[in-house]
Amino acid sequence: MKQVITLFLIATVVALPASAQEHDNSAYLTAFSGDFDGVSGKLHALGEAIPEDLHDWRPAEGIRSVLEVLNHVSDANFGIAAALGHASDYEATASDTKEGALERLMASQNHVRGLLETLGDADLGESIELFGMQLNVYGAMSILAGHTHEHLGQLIAYARSNGVAPPWSGG
Repeated sequence: MKQVITLFLIATVVALPASAQEHDNSAYLTAFSGDFDGVSGKLHALGEAIPEDLHDWRPAEGIRSVLEVLNHVSDANFGIAAALGHASDYEATASDTKEGALERLMASQNHVRGLLETLGDADLGESIELFGMQLNVYGAMSILAGHTHEHLGQLIAYARSNGVAPPWSGG
């Protein structure tokens, strides 16, 4: 599964440099921002909805727990933003409580929003290195969006496995 996701991300990144030149960058930034806000809000709301006694739940040995997923998404948000030149002064490390993990998640999401405020149209085609790959900012942002969506889906499965309905789903 991990290899499939990696191949998908690489394929997406490889396709982006050509398509990036064909689109209105400001429209892309607006769309990305709206999508990021939506998926981030759902991720946070679902973290809130999952009872604290289930935050250590994991589907099997060696698979991230609810708490570890929230911390992992926070790490990625801070890390990818830093790779794009938007370092954080937020010093908190992974939290071992629901409240701490959700606070850190919100801080990381706000940090990405701050990054978006600094990006201009011309920045999106700039080349950067991320996870040992050379790609442009479009590619890095695609990884960030895909990663957030991936882990929202993971937490939806965790929640439903434990009888918790996502708050926005109506049950």
